[in-house]
Amino acid sequence: QRFTRKEFNYTSDSFWLPDTFGYNAAIPQIMQECDVKYFYTTKLSWNDLNRFPYETFIWRGMDGSEVLTHFTIIQSFPDPETVTNVLNGLQNKGGDFSRLTPYGFGDGGGGPTYGMLEGARRITNIEGLPEVESTTATKFMQKIEEHRDALPVYDGELYLELHRGTLTQEHDIKRNNRKGEFALHDMEFMNVAANAARHDKTDELYKVLLLNQFHDILPGTSLPCVCELTRKEVSEMISGAKNITNELAKSMTDSSDKAITLYNTLSFDRNDIIYLEGEKFIAGAKNQVVTDALGNKFTAVSGIEIPALGAKSFELTDKPCCCCGKKSSFSYDGTKLTSPVAEITFDENGYIKSFIDKTTGREVAREGGAPLGTFWFGEDVPQSYDDWDIDSDVEAKLKPQNNLISREVIDDGELEFRIKSVYAIGQKSKVTTVATFHADTPRIDFHTVLDWNDVHNLLKVGFDVDVKASFVKNEIQFGHIERPTTRNNSLEAAKFEVCNHKWTDISESRFGVAVLNDCKYAISALGSDLRLTLMKSGIRPDVTGDCGVHEMSYSLLPHAGAFNAENVVRPAYMFNVPVIETAGAMNAPEFSLASISESNIICEAVKCAEDVENAFVMRLYESERCRTKCQIKFGVDVKRVFVTNMLEEVKYELPVENNSVNVDFGAFKIVTLLVERA
Repeated sequence: QRFTRKEFNYTSDSFWLPDTFGYNAAIPQIMQECDVKYFYTTKLSWNDLNRFPYETFIWRGMDGSEVLTHFTIIQSFPDPETVTNVLNGLQNKGGDFSRLTPYGFGDGGGGPTYGMLEGARRITNIEGLPEVESTTATKFMQKIEEHRDALPVYDGELYLELHRGTLTQEHDIKRNNRKGEFALHDMEFMNVAANAARHDKTDELYKVLLLNQFHDILPGTSLPCVCELTRKEVSEMISGAKNITNELAKSMTDSSDKAITLYNTLSFDRNDIIYLEGEKFIAGAKNQVVTDALGNKFTAVSGIEIPALGAKSFELTDKPCCCCGKKSSFSYDGTKLTSPVAEITFDENGYIKSFIDKTTGREVAREGGAPLGTFWFGEDVPQSYDDWDIDSDVEAKLKPQNNLISREVIDDGELEFRIKSVYAIGQKSKVTTVATFHADTPRIDFHTVLDWNDVHNLLKVGFDVDVKASFVKNEIQFGHIERPTTRNNSLEAAKFEVCNHKWTDISESRFGVAVLNDCKYAISALGSDLRLTLMKSGIRPDVTGDCGVHEMSYSLLPHAGAFNAENVVRPAYMFNVPVIETAGAMNAPEFSLASISESNIICEAVKCAEDVENAFVMRLYESERCRTKCQIKFGVDVKRVFVTNMLEEVKYELPVENNSVNVDFGAFKIVTLLVERA
């Protein structure tokens, strides 16, 4: 919108998005916050099982925001047959009796020909045909808006029953997308934390990411040359953002080699296990050197806390601690592993057949279900669109992979116990996975390296848990959406493969289990069986079939109590966003840009203001679907704080008292704050 205003001196009132594979329930709110009123698409007409019930309707997003929506048709000719069929095909004739019919060669460009323009002129007023007139998208919607109250309301996501494979195809593209988003997130936060001017490469780096999120790049449905180029461009963008982040972090510390400063770019205090590169030890903390699936060495550190949106300096020591390497918190006999928080029993394939959470006494694995962590592999040959689709029959084709090649304990200490397992998958592929068991949480982390050489096959990892729920919660932008675990009707049956971002959770009122991930976007849920999709290997249009070595991490997280931000949302952020480490110490022992009083309020972004000097922007949202009043206390002196829209245009000013502001959040509400420094 800012680009349109700058380059064309025009504020667009319409979001024209004909060809994207489904539309998440946060879009109406984002549109309104960017001063956009109308939504156009056509893609849901491609559904493979159910026909969407409306052409013109009010779309209500997950926070309650509403936008006027119309489904057009594409690539049509302005002739009698087209306009007659369009009118006869209308479903909700009671609410509206008109249809916008763009014409021209839309897919691939080209637009209307002179013959089409003449055809449109000739059918304007012909007896026996629907009434036809030329108009603009805006004028069409304005006319419909005159009887807005008569239109039906559709509440929730616009799920496309097709192209489900685009959530997984081309692993490296998906992984780079997740890593790239967080690299930019960290860079912008560090820019504000260092109180530096907005970095002159910020826009350049964002443009690289946005270009490579274009259809068909991010879906993984492009030619091999495109896939190769996007891997290169986004990898370089990530490196560039991290270099800027490290430069800014270093500018806030001295040159001491006896100290280390850790930066927390998340909006809540971190006291989880953090990982330092190589072997370095923090004085007064518990330290354990551990190894990942690639053989890299890290130091796991426990017993420290890093403030929200801030940093803290720590003294380094030459020795991890008096007991590191000598004391173990675990016992293991080759079949059963006991930790302070869980009792785990493995089957002959190294999968988990029993998992007792000591905190609740609950058995996590469902009796009669497949073992936790089972790899599922099967033929994936879609009927129509190879790289785009996953057909429903794939569920019956997936078989457990029980060819365990090797298994060994690689770490056993006070903090973590790690088992490395290698499996043969399919005909030509191999999986190496390191399962990490913790002393202070029942969470199990899986760092997995996949040497993939099978095409036209799908790979999932399954967690069939003992939790009874009719719905799972899947994270999407700025919140989550509930989707069915049942197949009671055709609408539910169509959602056999759905989108999730960092987590999916299935919960009862007092217990639940979440599956976290660091780069995967597709998951299936049938009953209590959650299966995260790891690999899809279509070969059209990319003939390579995504063969190669791929890295990914996912996690099984049992939690006491129902779903909430502390149980699921925060751990998922921490799983995806490592702390940033830099040598040396800050002038002050610790620093925090801001703290938020309520756990369900997440600050998704901190950035330099676009138009106001000596100011920064915080983008926050409510993550549990619960109206909340919260206090935001700033760790820097502030002069004024404004609530703005997403274009950073002021709505109203908030009173600042004791360097704090109070903010009211509706369920899933996104709030943008413009903060002027004193």
